[in-house]
Amino acid sequence: MYRSDEERLTDIIMGDAILQLLKKSGPLSPRALLDKLRGMASIERDPPRQQALSRAMSEVMNHIETPQSNGVAIKNTDNVTHIFRNRDGSGNGTKH
Repeated sequence: MYRSDEERLTDIIMGDAILQLLKKSGPLSPRALLDKLRGMASIERDPPRQQALSRAMSEVMNHIETPQSNGVAIKNTDNVTHIFRNRDGSGNGTKH
C-alpha cells in the first residue's frame, strides 16, 4: 500500500500525464513525460498537487539519469511494478 497520501497523489498525477501523452498518440518516453509534467506544473495552482508534480518530475529525472535497460517501470495502484520495454523487432533473445 501507499506510505502516504502524497505518494498516492504523485502516482495519480504521473498516471494522468501518461494518459494524456497516450491520447495524443505521441511518443511515450521519460523525456516526453517530464515535459508533460512540467507543462502541468506551470498551470497548477493547488499546493499539494504542485508538490506531487515536483515529486513526479524528480522520479522521472532520476530515471533519465540512471536508465534501466531501455524500459520504463511504472507502479500501479496496487504497488505492482509493470516494466515496458522498447521492442525494436530484433528479437534480442526474447522468447514468446
